Amino acid sequence: MPVLTYKILEKTKFNEISTTGAEEGVLSILIKTDNENYKAQVYSELVANRLAMFLGIPVALGVPAKHSETKDRLSFASLIAFEDDREIYDFTHMDHRSLEPPRHVPKGILQEMDHLREVIKLTKLYPLETAFLTVFDYWVGNEDRSYNFKAELSKGNRGIIFALDHGSSLLACKSTIDQSLEQLEQPSYPRFHPFQKMVNPLYAGEIIERIINMPDWAIESATIFDEAIGNVIPMDQIALFEVLRVRKKYLRQQIQNII
Repeated sequence: MPVLTYKILEKTKFNEISTTGAEEGVLSILIKTDNENYKAQVYSELVANRLAMFLGIPVALGVPAKHSETKDRLSFASLIAFEDDREIYDFTHMDHRSLEPPRHVPKGILQEMDHLREVIKLTKLYPLETAFLTVFDYWVGNEDRSYNFKAELSKGNRGIIFALDHGSSLLACKSTIDQSLEQLEQPSYPRFHPFQKMVNPLYAGEIIERIINMPDWAIESATIFDEAIGNVIPMDQIALFEVLRVRKKYLRQQIQNII
């Protein structure tokens, strides 16, 4: 799999204390903050990013960030991928072809969603990555995957695929933290996924094993901090840690229902 690179906006100057010739510069980012609809967006983006990196899920990276003028407000800076040298298909833009879905698609596929032809092609070209993403989304309660990924589809061989935007998963899958925890406690949530009935069972089983065998210390290090992260206090973080441990037990049953 090719390395996912990120966009440098400019190089400003050489770093004076660097012994290796490093330069200072500016990366292109998308800044996420907590809001009325997603009160735990920053925390959820950070946790999902950490969990995905541990499991080898192809996601665009991001980091917690603050602005010099708003030191008290924590944001999440999603790094924007460098796409200028590749033909990346952008599933994040609606194409309204869902109004006329293609004929003769496999039973159980969500026929009313946009980009259905490309999604079918994507799952055939990237069976490992789409299976990994599907299982991961079920674990973290991400019901907003429909358009939040990009990939190279034009080549005959495999290129880059990556997911982005986990700001409506985990403790932000509903508008409040309490509602999100209540939803995550339901084994049947999420109720659908754009890749359903297109998931490779073998690869799905591989990532299920990774998640089931993920040590508690790894989940804890991704979910529990010594301080509040945005609107999420340590007590809420501990609650998420516990619910993710429970949700691991239902993954195999959930995925069997959508394979």
